[in-house]
Amino acid sequence: MRLEILMTAVLFYGLAFLMGYAVRRLLKLKNEGILFSVLSGVMCMWALMELVLVPMTMRFASFTGFVYVWTAVAAVAAAAGLFCRKDILEDVRALAADWKSFITPGHLAALALIIYQLWFLHHHMYLEWDDTYYVNLANEAVHSDKIYWVYPETGAFADFDKRYVLSLWPVFYAWLSKLTGVLPTIMAHTILPWIIIPLAYMVYEKIGELLFQDDRKMQGMFLTFAVLMHLFMSGIHTSGLTFLSITPWVGKGVLATVLIPMLFYGMLRTGKDGSAGNWILLGITGLAGCLLSSMGIMLTPVFVGTAAVLSAAAKKNWKILLYGMLACVPCIILGCYYIYLTH
Repeated sequence: MRLEILMTAVLFYGLAFLMGYAVRRLLKLKNEGILFSVLSGVMCMWALMELVLVPMTMRFASFTGFVYVWTAVAAVAAAAGLFCRKDILEDVRALAADWKSFITPGHLAALALIIYQLWFLHHHMYLEWDDTYYVNLANEAVHSDKIYWVYPETGAFADFDKRYVLSLWPVFYAWLSKLTGVLPTIMAHTILPWIIIPLAYMVYEKIGELLFQDDRKMQGMFLTFAVLMHLFMSGIHTSGLTFLSITPWVGKGVLATVLIPMLFYGMLRTGKDGSAGNWILLGITGLAGCLLSSMGIMLTPVFVGTAAVLSAAAKKNWKILLYGMLACVPCIILGCYYIYLTH
């Protein structure tokens, strides 16, 4: 299983790494570092998958056909990152020169707690009732070669549930399963936590860097506080803090622990630098949230819209409101389509 975890991590983060540098070059976001590039690449990956998956699902494409098309799209997007060797080398040199600054008591404590969290999830399994639907959806995609043609709880052929057809997160890890040869159930419960948990804390690290610029000790303490909240301040199994501790593979859990903090980070960035690149990246992040859960289609415009209104009022710059609305356009389009499908 260690080999499968390593293979999946290399595949996921390798694609994200290269896609992120391609996105940075396209949006003219320079000197942002490796961590930012990986996070940008993940958002780009999920947003692109949403753009490929929704029309193919609506056209009743086979899962194998989707795998071929999406793998080709992902490969092209990642290959574009290979043309950013100069940016990559600059970031590697910067990290090599500055890595000792990250060795703070806060960062070391956070690392120890994250390792414990990963160990705990690897040796204990929580049976989430949603798995009967969503994990089975991934199983059916792999074994029947059909995307959402088979009702996952019964195995019977049925018209797809229009409430969920725009947010098919299980197909993402079904794709990972297809490429690695791991069963979707194992991919969800055993391997995805090793992907999602570090990803979530990468976002918190970047938020800390914005909130406490040039103060590594405070950044480390902020990260430790974030880990402690997810470990020990959780409540019922559907609360935002609980997801990362017991069910990090579910779509709404990834939305709560990765996507919404990433939106918060994006709004902080636009507040400090309102360049077009940052606003476009915020829109890409919102589109990525639509893949994770149908709640992402609704929550992203609410979150970004509220933040844009407050920021515009505080700075007395109503262009911010316009930019915020434009960043929400992908979610608004999908939201309108969702209403059309369900009514």
